[in-house]
Formats: sequence, C-alpha cells, structure tokens
Amino acid sequence: MNLEKREIIIREIQYWRRSKLLPEQYCDFLTNLYNDEAEIKDSNPVSLQNLQQGSIKVWLFGFGIISLIFLISLYFSVFPWPLQLATSLCVLVVCYGYSAIYRDRNNMISLLLAGVGSVLTLGFGLWLIALHDLDPDFWRPLLIAGCGLLWCALGFTLRIGLLHYCGFAFWALLYAGFSGQMRPDASMLELELIWLPLCVLMVWLSWLLYHKVSGVSGVYLGVGVSLWLMPEIDALWLRQDYPGWVSLLLIVKVAAGLALLFIFRKKWITWVAS
Repeated sequence: MNLEKREIIIREIQYWRRSKLLPEQYCDFLTNLYNDEAEIKDSNPVSLQNLQQGSIKVWLFGFGIISLIFLISLYFSVFPWPLQLATSLCVLVVCYGYSAIYRDRNNMISLLLAGVGSVLTLGFGLWLIALHDLDPDFWRPLLIAGCGLLWCALGFTLRIGLLHYCGFAFWALLYAGFSGQMRPDASMLELELIWLPLCVLMVWLSWLLYHKVSGVSGVYLGVGVSLWLMPEIDALWLRQDYPGWVSLLLIVKVAAGLALLFIFRKKWITWVAS
C-alpha cells in the first residue's frame, strides 16, 4: 500500500469516527494498524518505496556499499596481512550485526545477511590461506572448526536453524576427517560405534532443549537424524575398499529411520514445532 492510499484510508476512518458510523475503539484500532504498517515498511532502508521516493541517503548508501565491495575485491590481495584480517573481520561484523538487528524487523533481510556473512567467512578464510601459502593440512581444519563454532553460536543466539545446522555439519566433517586419520582401516562395526553414540546424544539434547529452550530442538533432531546415516556415508564417500553390501545397509537404515520417525511422530513433531 502506497502513502497516498494509506492517507485516504486514514481520512475515511476519521470521517467514520466523526459520523459515528463505526465505534470509536474500532476506528482507533484501524488507525494504529495502518500507522504501524507504514512504520514497518519505512524501517527498511532499501525498500522499493524508499527507492521510488528518491531518497539521496538511500542512493548514497547503495553507492557506498557497491564501491566498498569492488574496492575489497580488487585490492584485497595487495593489502598487508593485518589490514586483510581487519577488513575481513569488519565485513563479517557488519553482516552478522545487521542480521541480528533485522531479526525482528525483517526476517528475510536478516537471513540474507547471515547467509552472506557465512559465505564470506569461509571465502575469506580460504582466500587468506591461499594468499599466504599457509599449510592447508593445518589451517583448513582450523578454519572448519572456527566456522562450525561461529555458526553454532550465532545460529543458537539468533535462532537461525539452517545456520545452526551448518555449524554442526562442519564439526561432523572435522570429526570424520579426524577419525579417518586415526582409524583409516576401521571396520563397519567400529564406524557404527564412532557415530551412533553422537546420534543418540543429539536426539537426547533435542528432547532436553524442548523443555528448556524454544526454537532449537528441531535443529538438534535434524543433526541426530543426519548422524544416524553417517557411518555408511563415511564408509562409502570418505573411505575406500568397503564391500558393496554397505549400500544395502544404508537403504535398510534409511527405512528403519523413517519407521522410527513415523512411530514417534507425535513426539518429534512437537519438538520441531516448539
């Protein structure tokens, strides 16, 4: 609804109030409703309405952001490493900071900024490793661990389920690499013992957090369901020389997992919806 239509409706509501055609309390409710709607729309600085009105502040803000992006992309590699690190941290703080600010105002912008910040976190890390010829066998696992920890913390704090899940996924990737180095010739039974206790732990945490903290139990349940299949995925994708019956075992576990989800659907759906 544009500004002119809103003003026309508010004038009509005022006319209804003077004419006693509608109760005064209902007229106040309608007036506050349209005023609140306008305030929410105007709180978004990059809305189409603000762009259409030709606000010089919005256009200068957009020009500054685009110029900054090109500046960082073109000259990042020639910056000294302290400036590279400071630039990366500033960009990430801006993305995640504004994601937190817009979490209650505009959910879509908040999710978009969190996604951009997450991609840039991984991208800046890999870029710095390549620019300075750092040992990838040491720094890439460290980057994965840092991204996982950051995303778990931000996903939990901002209640962004996908970001929270990606943090656990990166920790699972790091755990798979560590177990592969420690036990490269592990049997299928050993792989089940490596992953299934974590699956049980995450499902238990999902039940526990459902009673303690709202909005995160579904993430832990999703992580637990993913870990249920990780032994077979670990054997097929991350290791070699495993027999063909592992694929059949994966299908059996998928069927068993679906059966368990169906049997306990009334419980876990309540956790996810909380």
